[in-house]
Amino acid sequence: MANSTPLKVSCGDQNCSKYTIGWICVLEKQQTAAIMMLDESYGDVDKQSNDPNTYHLGRVGQHNVVIAWLPQDQGGSNTAAIIAVWITTTFPEIKLCLFLGLGCGIPHKVRLGDVVVGMPYDGLPGVVEWQADENKTTAEMGHPPRILLSALTKIQSDHEIYGFNARKYLAKIKENERLAQTSVVSDVLQDPLFSEDGFEMTREIYGKPKRDKLSQNSKLKQRETEVHYGLIASISCLSKDKDANESLKSVLGSRHLLCVETEMSGLVTNFPCLVIRGICDYLGESHDTRQDWQGPAATVAAAYAKEVLTILPVADVAHLPTIQSMGPSAF
Repeated sequence: MANSTPLKVSCGDQNCSKYTIGWICVLEKQQTAAIMMLDESYGDVDKQSNDPNTYHLGRVGQHNVVIAWLPQDQGGSNTAAIIAVWITTTFPEIKLCLFLGLGCGIPHKVRLGDVVVGMPYDGLPGVVEWQADENKTTAEMGHPPRILLSALTKIQSDHEIYGFNARKYLAKIKENERLAQTSVVSDVLQDPLFSEDGFEMTREIYGKPKRDKLSQNSKLKQRETEVHYGLIASISCLSKDKDANESLKSVLGSRHLLCVETEMSGLVTNFPCLVIRGICDYLGESHDTRQDWQGPAATVAAAYAKEVLTILPVADVAHLPTIQSMGPSAF
């Protein structure tokens, strides 16, 4: 049962020392989904006045977790870096972070409502910063530590056998009448690249009609969420410019680029984290789908994060150094 009174914490006190996993969000829907995934909620935090983050404490599996986010009027393209600096200051025993968010998927590689996990590929880490005006990568971020890569390998094997059963993590959300209407994939949501009978439609982005039976899927409400592993590009601002998007895809497409996001810039390669994105839009998409899909995309990303924490050995986490002990090289 959640505490009714916020916990008073400050850097280095006993309450803070119990928390070793950071769960970082940006949008309100992501925070809601994260809190709903907790096995046990310990409530909000009455933290230091100079800390801009807002926190909610809880437990997932055997791990004590700090969910952190910034107020909506703060942050920007370096939101992740700001939250990371403060969460590891207020909670000095944090050893790993999960960065949850939303992303624009690369058409025909992923679909709306899928999950993309930043995974090292072809010599690159899970996330790279992309400078659109120079058509090149400018930084490497989001390189998961070995303990997280081992967990991902176990999850991938399980999914090959059983699939990603996100539904088992959504029970609390479905029981909440208000959240069930906005945070779970339903048959009222439309995927602009697929018709109601499940055929892929490509006229909108590529200028030519197509109904490919090889890509036929069951109706949206019957389709299971898929998890994809590969490269995520972080950019300062999403663009509708066709040439800019094509340049991005031409340079990074062969490096297994799966989605684009706008929040991770500012973190360097050796920050120990895993970047997870729920797909709520397509890169270059002209339809206004992002708002409708934000809730369901945030929920499936949170469900995947919970699966990671459920299988992550608590004893292995205990032997890791704290992020704070890594000093400035972690940021």
